[in-house]
Amino acid sequence: MKKNYRGLDVLRGLGIFVLLIMHTGFYHFAGLYDLDLNNPPLIVTLIGFLLMFAGIFAMISGVSHTLQYQRKRRQLGYDPKKLWRYNTRTAVYLLLVAYVYFIVTGPGIVDMANRTMNESILVHLINTGQFAGTNLTRVLYVDSLVMLGINVFLMGGIYLLMEKYFKKKIKAEYYLILAIGFMLLSLVRIPLYPIYYDAFEARNWPVLLGLNFFVSKNNPIFPYLSFGLMGMWIGMLLGQKDTKKLKIILPVGSVLFGIGILAYILLPDTMLERGIDPSWFAIMIAQLGLFALMVYGSLWYFDLRPNPEKPSKAIIFIERFGVAGLTVFFIESVVSALIAKILRVFVPTLSFDIFGALTYGLALALLWGIVLIAWEKTGYRYGIEYWIAKGLRKVGKSEKQEKLSGKSV
Repeated sequence: MKKNYRGLDVLRGLGIFVLLIMHTGFYHFAGLYDLDLNNPPLIVTLIGFLLMFAGIFAMISGVSHTLQYQRKRRQLGYDPKKLWRYNTRTAVYLLLVAYVYFIVTGPGIVDMANRTMNESILVHLINTGQFAGTNLTRVLYVDSLVMLGINVFLMGGIYLLMEKYFKKKIKAEYYLILAIGFMLLSLVRIPLYPIYYDAFEARNWPVLLGLNFFVSKNNPIFPYLSFGLMGMWIGMLLGQKDTKKLKIILPVGSVLFGIGILAYILLPDTMLERGIDPSWFAIMIAQLGLFALMVYGSLWYFDLRPNPEKPSKAIIFIERFGVAGLTVFFIESVVSALIAKILRVFVPTLSFDIFGALTYGLALALLWGIVLIAWEKTGYRYGIEYWIAKGLRKVGKSEKQEKLSGKSV
């Protein structure tokens, strides 16, 4: 079984690269609070859509972790307890990084109604010169990294339970059924979200804490575990000897994408309002299918087709973000705020329109790529991925450590 699929790293890297641009563009756009969300410019709608792409990371994580589970059980002989310990430690490390990130270094949460930005500690310190600490909104916010940590924990448990109850009779399509079934179950988020919101306003702690990881903004279990389960289905298909069976992803992904798009066209457009409503659910269905198609396309092009050619320098440039992009993602908001602060020392009136902000984001993303080129020569030493891999070595074999050092095949 292959240890590494280039298609997954390239797709993950592309997602991080685009997200770096979008984060910077969105949060440094001077006209942000003056946007008419009922009639936004096309470019703003596109940014809003791309900022909702957390599901692609959940699906890639599902594929890669499922391949890891199979390899550790079948080739390395891990018993269920050892695999559970390894997976749980992975999830805990991700969650620790996630909370430090969103509280200390992460991007702002926009409050359009009050024209304010709820900033992380360091970003606020850079922008205002004041140390403001954190707040409940940021502590409870389920961002993409928190979602990935929760998903990893749940996926490990699901994999081991499926092994226990189905043993060798388990089929890949069981995970597809789980993914679609859980997506349908996620409809409960629509009526539960107002209950959660009221509990937040009233500080009704039992309801608030009980619902937070399931229905809160931005990427809770309902429905983002569905994307992880879809990735597990793809990972199970990859684990089979006959990779031609992966072609089943094409009709499944196309049908889901088509249903989601049709539903979205027929429903009111509330995407930029970020409402938890039927339009939101239509987007999730469409993304479940779209991301499955994207994962399959990337795997086919870089790994599965006959005699894939050597990747270009541009592809390798993007791939590095998929290998060591977590560290970049962790500090990019702080760096972009700091550089903007320095620029305003020389140009006090500096202000970005939407295209200027996106250009600024692109310039910083390219700069990060150059940093990764130099850093690769050290095996990405002392980055977040390095320390996570080092910690995991205490409970098992870390494929990530091999990938960072360039030894993974």
